[in-house]
Amino acid sequence: MKKLIIIALVLAFSMAGFAQKAKFGHVDYGSIMQVMPGIDSAQANLASYQKELEETGEAMVNEFKQKQEDYAKFAQTSSSSAILKVKEDELTKLYARLQEFVANSESELQAKQVELLKPFQEKLVNAIKDVAEKEGYTYVFDVTTLAFHADSQDLTAAVKAKLGIK
Repeated sequence: MKKLIIIALVLAFSMAGFAQKAKFGHVDYGSIMQVMPGIDSAQANLASYQKELEETGEAMVNEFKQKQEDYAKFAQTSSSSAILKVKEDELTKLYARLQEFVANSESELQAKQVELLKPFQEKLVNAIKDVAEKEGYTYVFDVTTLAFHADSQDLTAAVKAKLGIK
């Protein structure tokens, strides 16, 4: 039992020493990303790509609606079950293509976002690392993930300066 108490005390003292040596900082990652040079053109490019996908999707939806209306009109006047079956199959295939387009569009948009924003994220992470190493910080956290940061230094301004942002 004495050994457990001694081990607990040794661990407590070593953790206290670690906490005193560790230097904590935080940055507002999101606010820095918003003002990085060139980010606005990357976001505009992404918005343009998204609009292009949306327009294509809307055209496909309109085509589906038109064919659906044509089918409904035809179904009222035709008694041929074979022709109705062919038109139903066309609608089913068109609907499947529309669903596939939506699924692919979402993944393509995410891939485009990663492609466009990755260089900015890498540059920001490198700047944070440089500032942290230069100023001797053990840990740097994003302020949006912190519930409390009283003994933490805000490095946002230093990282912005490293990136040449005023």
